[in-house]
Amino acid sequence: MPRISILCCLCLITTIDSVTAADRSASSLFPETTVFYAEITNPPDLISTIFDHPLREKIESLEPYKMATKTQGYRAFLTGRKFVEIQLGMEWREAIETLTARGIYLGVDAATQGVALLINSKDAESLDLFRSKLLELSKLGKNPEQIKEGEYRGITAYEVNKSRFVVVDDWLLIANNGELGKVLLDRFLDGADTSLADNRNFQAARKLRGPDATAWAFADIATLRDAGVAPQLYSGQSVNPGVELLVGGFLSTLQKSLYASVELNASHQSVGLEFSMPHKPEWVPEERTFYFGPGGTGRGPELPRTKDTLFTLSTYRDFSEMWLRAGDLFDENINDGFAQADANLTTFFSGKDFGEDILGSLTPEIGFVASRQDFTNILPVPTIKLPQFALVVQLKDPEKMTRELRRTFQSMIGFLNVVGAMEGRSQLEMDMDKLDNGAELITTAYIPDEDDANSTRAEILYNFSPSVGFFGERFVVSSTHRLARELVQADIAADDPGSTNTHAQLQGGVLKQVLNDNRGQLVSQNMLSDGNSREEAEAVIDLLLEVVGYFQNASANIDVTSDRLGIELGLRVKADEK
Repeated sequence: MPRISILCCLCLITTIDSVTAADRSASSLFPETTVFYAEITNPPDLISTIFDHPLREKIESLEPYKMATKTQGYRAFLTGRKFVEIQLGMEWREAIETLTARGIYLGVDAATQGVALLINSKDAESLDLFRSKLLELSKLGKNPEQIKEGEYRGITAYEVNKSRFVVVDDWLLIANNGELGKVLLDRFLDGADTSLADNRNFQAARKLRGPDATAWAFADIATLRDAGVAPQLYSGQSVNPGVELLVGGFLSTLQKSLYASVELNASHQSVGLEFSMPHKPEWVPEERTFYFGPGGTGRGPELPRTKDTLFTLSTYRDFSEMWLRAGDLFDENINDGFAQADANLTTFFSGKDFGEDILGSLTPEIGFVASRQDFTNILPVPTIKLPQFALVVQLKDPEKMTRELRRTFQSMIGFLNVVGAMEGRSQLEMDMDKLDNGAELITTAYIPDEDDANSTRAEILYNFSPSVGFFGERFVVSSTHRLARELVQADIAADDPGSTNTHAQLQGGVLKQVLNDNRGQLVSQNMLSDGNSREEAEAVIDLLLEVVGYFQNASANIDVTSDRLGIELGLRVKADEK
């Protein structure tokens, strides 16, 4: 007989007909010592979002999906599912929706160190049907003796692998230890004077929950912090500069914040995840003002629009302040690396201090842009076609720094040519150009050998033509002269900040184009790495391209206000994809 996983667990429960808890909320049933709580209040709606999505038919028509449904394991799964459906008298989806009709709730209790799951079904009659039918199914299994029966306050409950199960009216209770199970059952039977619902931090977090949230969770940061859980999160130091730039501000807030919440919103068009916690500007130590800006007002800049934009990043980060205050942010090993890098860079920049003079010449509003390269009418064409990318910043004193940065860039190109010549690589040819709008470009291009001049399968380095551009306060460092020219000519509203501390976005349609530009190379790589035939490799890569094409864009925001710090992640789907 096929094995029954989660549904089989439900057979290990008994019904308490004399008790009614239908009018109780899950948060009032969990004790006040609950440090983590999560809920899905409308599971049938989530199931509908997944299984009734407009893309489902498209996905099921894909050849890999069809092949997966023909395997012996999948057929065995279908047989087992059908057997259960017959016993329950309803299809699997109807069974799940009936069982979870009024919510799924998870809690972690600090006092008992236990985890409990509460499931609120459609009604007591339906839940009793599940109990009786699935209990009968479990007795047909290979080890029916694994079910242990016990009693608490005259109520029969069941245990399997140290987990306890019981039904109270239309509620299913599952706990991983007996102590928490007793606490919850007492609350079902007697009620309680205090509960998680009375916790002030929980109430404050609850106000942030959207009315239509698909799922929501709460964490008692203060209790977890005091208990010494994950102490590295509250130490105030980052493990490396990359982590500091990404989430350093959150590490400071975690040292003071009392709670955090997470909200999931899912629909046919998008999926969004939002993490937030209380925040106050005075919580930010001086060494972390580089992350938030003065008074937490730092915002990423508006970025110029480019053709075939693949990825954009707009952020506020004062690199000069972070560099100068590295001693307070990192451990001794990382700071030794900073000291060595500072010495080398100071030499490279002709004695100017890298942190104070060079990074300090830039405003904290930083932009990064990547776009698809167009190799039309361009030779040689590299075999692997990479996106072009550029850093866009503002100079505090353009009159002074333009000359300095121009000289430094020319020196860097000379150094690359010396190293390239020693390694037998092509040389970079430099050129200068002044545009009609007053912008200035210093461009380079690799000089191909005669054999490569007309090649369409050239080396990867022909993706690059390192260039810099100057236009007023705007300074652009680009991987190609084409993107540098585009960015210095694009219009940007003067002093127009963005609306968030950090905003990043990836365009799914352009990503598909970039991957398709390299389809031949991806097919060859798949053949080498996985040992597939060309036909099999092409099927795999075409599936990848098709799946990527289902997505419109992905985004991430870091937002800070006078009382809140949050991260928002989003994914938009082409719901009408045909």
